[in-house]
Amino acid sequence: MRIDNRDGLPAGDTDDPVLIAAPRGGIPRVIDTPEALADAGEQLRGGRTPVALDVERAQGFRYGADPYLVQIRREDVGTFLVDTHALPDLTALQDGLNDVWLLHDAEQDLPNLRSTGLTLPSLFDTEMAARLTGLRRFGLVAVCEQVLGLTLLKDHQASDWSVRPLPTDWLRYAALDVELLTELYRRLSVTLHDRGRWEWALEEFAYIASRPVPAPKKDRWRTLPGAKKIRSRRLLEVLRQLWETRESIARDLNISPGLLVRNAALVQAASQPPRNRRSLLKIGEFRSPVARQYSEAWLRAINRGVNADEDQLPPLRAPEIPGAIPDARHWPRIDEDAAARLTAVRAAVAEVGDTLDLDPEVVCEPRVQRMIAWAPVEPSRDCEDVIDERMTISGARAWQIDLVRTPIAAALSSV
Repeated sequence: MRIDNRDGLPAGDTDDPVLIAAPRGGIPRVIDTPEALADAGEQLRGGRTPVALDVERAQGFRYGADPYLVQIRREDVGTFLVDTHALPDLTALQDGLNDVWLLHDAEQDLPNLRSTGLTLPSLFDTEMAARLTGLRRFGLVAVCEQVLGLTLLKDHQASDWSVRPLPTDWLRYAALDVELLTELYRRLSVTLHDRGRWEWALEEFAYIASRPVPAPKKDRWRTLPGAKKIRSRRLLEVLRQLWETRESIARDLNISPGLLVRNAALVQAASQPPRNRRSLLKIGEFRSPVARQYSEAWLRAINRGVNADEDQLPPLRAPEIPGAIPDARHWPRIDEDAAARLTAVRAAVAEVGDTLDLDPEVVCEPRVQRMIAWAPVEPSRDCEDVIDERMTISGARAWQIDLVRTPIAAALSSV
């Protein structure tokens, strides 16, 4: 195993990555009091290195995606584990975090960090950086293995982080999640500079930092597995009422909706609506100790759906959003020319990706490719100008537009 002489870390070219089993400074105590938070803020203010951060949630256990633990590390200060259930406001730390933030897959964690009152100064996303260097496996463990020759255990990634007190093994895992981010930042930064892709990365980081939290999807009840098999508008209304009732109860109880009643049981009850409590409890999911307490609420939901006025019933299929681009799977059937243009666009983007050793989705996201291909270019317009406009409207970054504008125009000219 070759060693980097600067800091003793492996150089990242080994086929046998070294397991990092414990944080260098030991497992930090959990910060769960205002006094401890203030002390952490004072220590962090003395740091001069970038700030590595991560967030642990309790998705699948609690309602929503609230943060329950925030991990913070500055190499010249140490690691801090903050209980954000006990301390939901972390603004006391802001002065000690006014440096570049190092996050892996920042889009996942930024909304949580902002919900604690923290403000992002600037961003380096190690996942995006890894993708821009050409890595095709870009989870944190995979990037650590490929770049550093080190590996981490991910055995508590899907744990219930709302549990208190948190087990020692979980805290070890949490501390390790920020242990290597600074070294990844160093190595990936060098590679990006060497390959002339640093400016691309800055554009990507700025784009990620500026993205708003996506609005909740409308009519999420339609996405339940099996919902499309329901062919009656009235039964779909029963499903909607059951879904909304489950959401309300789960929110009040702060548990994941799927732990209350699984999706399949909602679809089953909507497909053949029970008429009374006895028939409802024949569906096993509704007999659980928690769900059966709300039998009357489930029956009221069913009755609202069964007795709803005709004009209140949802359409059999979700209405199309005006101006929305159809699902690309349907293009060969509804617009053969558009399907041919999309094939040409995909081929051009893939060729650029091959040349640069980049995943085509990094070069030009699929949704942007669809935006380019869906409508024909008017004969009076310059094709490259139209591509530029459509990519800009879609949120593509300048470096992406510069790379693919001409190849896509050439590909479309032959369709």
